Amino acid sequence: MTPSESAENKPAAVSHWVLVVDDEAGIYRIISESLSNQPLEIVHAKNAKDALVIVEQRQTEPLLVLLDVLMPGMDGLTLARKLGGKLKHSKIAIMSGHMTDLSWWPDDLREVEFLAKPFRVTEVVTLLEAARSQYDLDN
Repeated sequence: MTPSESAENKPAAVSHWVLVVDDEAGIYRIISESLSNQPLEIVHAKNAKDALVIVEQRQTEPLLVLLDVLMPGMDGLTLARKLGGKLKHSKIAIMSGHMTDLSWWPDDLREVEFLAKPFRVTEVVTLLEAARSQYDLDN
């Protein structure tokens, strides 16, 4: 377990997991509480570097990766590109409270979902359900 994973995120008896990459702990808490009734583990990384380490250390891919655009160090767009090359079955969604116009969205990230902050719990659950469906089809 990396230093960025909290004690509450110790691997559970469930096989599915979600990775939340955001330097704001409050976003992780909101997502974790929103998905607390789901049979999955929620793992938090405070930055892109920690996220890459977590993905490398885990034996399975996450169902869903939720990542912030603006973070210290590597930004979310760069992380999405790196994870997109590694994760073949995971759904990736970028979160941002700073942009709403997606017309500038890079062509190579058209498959990546977008979640505007502040978001509704139902939006996260919808992303999770889509990710679960995609994952089940791929496996």
